[in-house]
Amino acid sequence: MILKSRKKRTWWHHLRQAMWPSMSFRRVVLYYKHRISRLPGTPYYIASGFATGMAISFTPFVGFHLMLGGLITWLLGGSLVAMALAAILSGNPWTYPFIWIACYKIGQAILGHHDARSATGTLLHKQFTFSYLLHKPMELLVPMLVGSVPLVIIVWTGTYYVVSRIVKSGKEKRKERIGRRGHKKADG
Repeated sequence: MILKSRKKRTWWHHLRQAMWPSMSFRRVVLYYKHRISRLPGTPYYIASGFATGMAISFTPFVGFHLMLGGLITWLLGGSLVAMALAAILSGNPWTYPFIWIACYKIGQAILGHHDARSATGTLLHKQFTFSYLLHKPMELLVPMLVGSVPLVIIVWTGTYYVVSRIVKSGKEKRKERIGRRGHKKADG
C-alpha cells in the first residue's frame, strides 16, 4: 500500500492528537472550516446544526449534550452531523471549567446574589466536594442553568452568523471552481 502509514497508530496517539495536535491549531481550524463548508445542505441547515452544538455545550447538562442538541437540531431542521461536531469541539475538558465558572457567576448575578465573587470562591474552595454536590445539587445547578441562558443565546447567534457566512462562501467558491473546470473541458 502506498498511502498506508508505516507505523500503526494507537488509541493513545489519537487521544493525544485530539487534545494537542501535532500540526498547529491554525491548521486544525482551517481543516474544520473546510470540513464544515463541505457538509451537504443549505447554509441554514449546516449553520443551525453547528450553532446548536456550540450553544448546547454552555448548558450544565453534561452527558446529555448530544441528546439535547440532537432534539433541538431536529426541531430547528438543522444538520445533526454539524451539531455533533460542534458539541464535541466546544465541550471538552479544556473548555468546561471556564464555561461552568462563567455560567455560575452570571447566574449568581442574575439571581441577585450581589457578592457573586465571594460565593464562587466559597463554592470552589470550601464547598465544592462530591458529597456537597450529591446532597445540595440545586445550589449549584440553578445558578448555572440561569447563567447559561444568556450565554446560549449569544453563542448560538454568533456561531450561526459566522458559520452561515463560511458555508455560503465555501459553496460559492466550490461552484465557481466546478464552473471553471466545466469551461476548460468545453474549450479543450
